[in-house]
Amino acid sequence: MKKKYSFLIIILLILAGGITWWQLNKKKIIRHAIEKGVSKGTDSTYYIHYDSSRIDELAGDAVFYNISLQSDSLQKKLYTDDTTGVSKQIFNVHIKRLEIFGANIISFLQKNKIAARSIEITEPVIMIINTGKKEPVKLSSDDSLALYEKLTGRFNSIQAGEIKINNGSLAFAKGKKDPHIVLQGINIDLKDLRIDSTRNYDNIISYFIKDIIATVKTAMVKDETGSHFLRFENVEYNAPGRFLKVDRFVQKNIPDSNVMISLSNNRVAGLSTRAFIMNRQLTADSLSSAGGELHLLRRTAKSPETIELNNDFFDEAIVKNISLGKTTVYLKNCCLPNDTPVVLKNLSFRASGIDSVYTGTNLMNLIAKSKWELTAEGISFLTADKVYKINIGPFLLDEVHSLVNIKEVTVSSPNTWEKFTHTLKFQKNFFDFRFNNIRARGADLQKLMADKSFIADEVTLQPLLKVFNDRMVPADTANETGKYPQQLLQKLTCGIYIKTLHAEDGLVNYKERGAASKKTGDVVFKNLQGTITNITNIESYKKKNNMMGLTAKGSLGGIADITTSWKLALDDPHGSFDITGQVGPFSGPALNPVAVPLGMGKIQSGNAISYSCNMHGTDLRTEGECRLIYKDLKIKLLKNTGDSNNLRKRTAANLFANIVIHNKNPKLGFTRTGDMSVERKKSETFFYLIWKSIFAGVKSSVTWTKSAVK
Repeated sequence: MKKKYSFLIIILLILAGGITWWQLNKKKIIRHAIEKGVSKGTDSTYYIHYDSSRIDELAGDAVFYNISLQSDSLQKKLYTDDTTGVSKQIFNVHIKRLEIFGANIISFLQKNKIAARSIEITEPVIMIINTGKKEPVKLSSDDSLALYEKLTGRFNSIQAGEIKINNGSLAFAKGKKDPHIVLQGINIDLKDLRIDSTRNYDNIISYFIKDIIATVKTAMVKDETGSHFLRFENVEYNAPGRFLKVDRFVQKNIPDSNVMISLSNNRVAGLSTRAFIMNRQLTADSLSSAGGELHLLRRTAKSPETIELNNDFFDEAIVKNISLGKTTVYLKNCCLPNDTPVVLKNLSFRASGIDSVYTGTNLMNLIAKSKWELTAEGISFLTADKVYKINIGPFLLDEVHSLVNIKEVTVSSPNTWEKFTHTLKFQKNFFDFRFNNIRARGADLQKLMADKSFIADEVTLQPLLKVFNDRMVPADTANETGKYPQQLLQKLTCGIYIKTLHAEDGLVNYKERGAASKKTGDVVFKNLQGTITNITNIESYKKKNNMMGLTAKGSLGGIADITTSWKLALDDPHGSFDITGQVGPFSGPALNPVAVPLGMGKIQSGNAISYSCNMHGTDLRTEGECRLIYKDLKIKLLKNTGDSNNLRKRTAANLFANIVIHNKNPKLGFTRTGDMSVERKKSETFFYLIWKSIFAGVKSSVTWTKSAVK
C-alpha cells in the first residue's frame, strides 16, 4: 500500500514539477516555436519578435504585444543598392496587439497548425517594398503566397472562425522611394478562414472575393509616372454584397497640386470581386456618384479633337451603367494652358449599355455607343479674342430620344458698344445675340460625341440679334471675300447637317452711327418667323442638295410687313446667292429714324404702296432690280453743322433734289424699276453689300427713268 502511495506521490510530484516547469517556460517554448517556424519558413531571411505575451493554455487564449516581422539582411541590401538576389518583395510588419481565443496550443507546437475560435489583430502596420526590375503591379499567386509564407512561417494550416483587424495600415513602396500606396484605418471582418498546406492561391484569395468585409479610413495612391495623386476617404469593400463605396474621391495633379477630380458618395454595385482583386479591373453593373468637381482635357492638336479623362489606375474598366450627380466640369485646352477653362455648371449624367473603357480613354468614345442623358445648368466660355462671353444653358442632351433642349444661348460683351468702338482702329461689328428655347429633334448625339458632327432633322429657336457698327471709325480694308454665310459654313471644322431650322418670334436690330451725321439709326425687324433648310457642310448631303434655302416674314420696325426668300449655293466657289423680297405699304416719314442719321435726308411726305426686289450676287457683284410703288414723295437733304445734335437743311441741294426726284411711281403711265447692280469692294461684308444694293435700287427707282416700263 505504501508503495502505491509512494508511486502516486511521485507521479503527482512529476506532474506538479512538469506543470511548474511549463508555467515557467511556456512563454519561452511558444516564442521559440514561433521564431523557429518563421525562420525555417523563410530560410532564415526573416525573424519575428514581440515584447511580451499572456497565455492561458487551458482556455486556448493568448495575447502577444508589439510583434515585429522583418528582415535586416534584405533591408541592408536594399539600402546599399545591392539588390542582387533580393526577392521581389521585402515585408516589414508591426502589430501592436495580437489576441487569439480558443486556440489549440498542442497542434501549434507539435503539428505546425494554427487553429483558433477567433483572432483579433490591433493596429497592424505593414510595409511592402517592391524591388528588382519594374513590372506591372498585378496580384499573382506568387505575390500573395509570398506574403502568406512570411506571416505564417509555412505552417501546415491556419483555421479561424473569425478574424478581425482593427485600425490597420498598409503601404507599398518601390525600392528606396516613398510609398506610392498608403492605406490607413483598415478594419476587416473575415469569417471561417481556412488555409491548408497546399498553399492554393484560389483558396487564399477567395476570402477577398467572397467573404471579406473591409473598411479603410483613407487610401492614397500615386500613379506610376508620379504625376497624379489619388485620395479615397471612408472606403467600404463588401465582397458578399459585391459593392464598393467611397465617401469622397479626389485626384490631384502632383506638379501644381491642382484638383482634377473631386467626387462624393461614390458607389460601385454589382462588382466583380474576382476581377477587382486579382486583375485590378473595375467590372461592375453600375457606377454612381453624387457629383462634385471634374477637370477634363481638350487636345486640339489631335485630329480629330478629343476630350480625355485620365485613367491611369485601372488597366481596364467595364461598367454597364454610369450615374453622375450635379458636378461642375472644367474643360481646359492642353494646347493653351494659360487660357481660362470652359466651365460647365451642375452637370448630371446617366449612361447605360457602356461596353468597355480602356486606360487613357477618349471620353467622347466612352459614351459614343451607349444610351445616355446629360443635363447641366449651363456652360460659359470666352471667345478667342476675349471680347465676348458665350453662355449656353440650362440644357438637356437626350441620346435615347435623339433630343436636344437648350433654354438659351447668349453671345454678349461686358462692354457697351461705345466702349467697344473706342478700342477699334477699323470698323468692326459689335454683337449681342440671344437664342431662346432651342429644341433639336432627330439629333444624332452619338455622332456628335464620336466626331463632333451635329446632325438633326429639325431645330426650332427664337433668335434675338443685335448688331452695331460705327461708320465714324475708319473702314477696314481687309479682304472679306469668301466670308458669305454659306462659305463660312463650309469652313467649320465640325460637320453639320440640319434638315430644317425654324425661327419663331425673332428680332433683328441693326444699329449704325453715321459718319456724316454722327447720329445713330436703328433698322429693326420684329416678329420674325423663318425657316432655313439644308444647313450643311457635309459632302454626302451636299451631293443630294447643294442649295441652302431661307424664307422669312416679319415686321419692319412695326411700320410694314416684310417677306423674303434666299437661296445660297453651298458648293459654288464664287459664293452665288439669290434673294427676293417684298415689303407692304408704309408711311415714308416713319423711316426718318433711319433715313436722317444714315442717309442724311428727311422724308417730309410720301406713302409707299409696295416694294419688291430680285437680286443675284457673287463674291464680286450683285445684279437685279427692284420696284417701289409710292406717291406724294418729298424729301429734305441735311448737312452737319459741326454740332452732332444739329442737322440743317441743304438749301441749294434740296432745290435740285426735288427736281430730280419723282414724287410718285407710276408716273405718266409708266412704272419705273430700280437697278440694284453694285460692284463689290473686297472689304465689304455680305450684309453690307445687300444693304448697299437695296439702297442703290431705291435711289435709282426714284430718280432714274431709263428703265421705265408700262
